[in-house]
Amino acid sequence: MQRLNGDYAQWWNWRHKRVGHVFQGRFNAQVVQDEAYLWNVCRYIVLNPVRAGMVRSPEQWPWSSYRATAGLAGPPRFLDCARLREFVAPDNPADGANQFRQSVLEADAHALRLPRSAILGDEAFVARFRPFRTNAGQEVPRPDGRRTLDAIFQGAVTRAARNVAIVTAFQDRYTLAEIARYLEIHPSTVSKIVSGQGSEREKTANSRSDPRTDYFA
Repeated sequence: MQRLNGDYAQWWNWRHKRVGHVFQGRFNAQVVQDEAYLWNVCRYIVLNPVRAGMVRSPEQWPWSSYRATAGLAGPPRFLDCARLREFVAPDNPADGANQFRQSVLEADAHALRLPRSAILGDEAFVARFRPFRTNAGQEVPRPDGRRTLDAIFQGAVTRAARNVAIVTAFQDRYTLAEIARYLEIHPSTVSKIVSGQGSEREKTANSRSDPRTDYFA
């Protein structure tokens, strides 16, 4: 997902002559224990457009699997609705689409919430993942009062503004790797900017390259 979003973001910025983030929020993955938790995740996702006030009902949102899963439209070849339908109606899988639709429509879109944890499951399941979890890369307020990277790069939509923000982040004691990971660029690019070596030669090289194929600047 990072590579997909990164490639598209670079192409979009190249097309519109901008720099910086195209997507405000980062992609987040959650480990889900079993179908009981997966069921709530599925309902939560298809109700996102309703919760955001973009549509009044989930079937009105065209970029969703809801219509196919609920039996309102034929599923595309890449979408397998059978497992979810079988879980919703184990005694009568043929009625799974209808029961899925009824369950979603009866849910309160604004009351339905998911934990922000990366692991969804019971206590024993979550405990299995604790040794592997890390706080690396989380953009949260630091105990020493440093600004988050989101705050530093807020509004930095031009290359010059981005470079100034990079230097500011480095002066705020963020590492080159942290800055590069946040901007989804190569650490050597950050190093050149910080050290003052981001010369016109680099800018010329970047302008000649096609960001659709040249992912690592």
